[in-house]
Amino acid sequence: MVNKLILVSVLIVLVLCVSGCTDEQTPESGQENANTTNDGNSSDITEMSSEDLAVIADLPEGYEYLGSPSLTAEDVQEDYVNSSGVVAAAEGLYKVDSVDLYVDVIEFESPELAEEFVSDYISSFDELPSGTRFEEDSFNGHSVTRIKTYATVGGEDVARYTYVWSNENFVFVVGGATDDYSIVRTLAEATGY
Repeated sequence: MVNKLILVSVLIVLVLCVSGCTDEQTPESGQENANTTNDGNSSDITEMSSEDLAVIADLPEGYEYLGSPSLTAEDVQEDYVNSSGVVAAAEGLYKVDSVDLYVDVIEFESPELAEEFVSDYISSFDELPSGTRFEEDSFNGHSVTRIKTYATVGGEDVARYTYVWSNENFVFVVGGATDDYSIVRTLAEATGY
């Protein structure tokens, strides 16, 4: 009887060990497969283009893809910061309810240049007179920075939010015309990167 209990216990532990070692890590466990795209297919981000990454295949409910106007390296330097090593850039325009949003994806020659761009872009902002301009966040397995700016709408200062992060050779900048950062965050997360 004792031998059977020991044998059953060993078998249960063995089954648990084998099943735990062969399962792919998922976002629910706090880690992600680095090669999972926003449509759930495995793909290496370094094999993708900025145009591919700016178009989100699996949009959250209510979000609509409007198109991709051209975006050049010169546009990036004009709109963001003067940076070397820009290979290509693309922009995806989106809408949810009456809110206009964008996803800019900028490809660099190296991951180091992409990180340098993010750092330079963040440091191009002054601190706010009151409150916090920068908030650190994370999703899709990456640390991201949320930047708070203000736009004048109807004679009043209204908050606007932008998320920025790098992944390999790419920089993602996601923003929109809303004072609700969760709308922008939802689109940023939908990139899958």
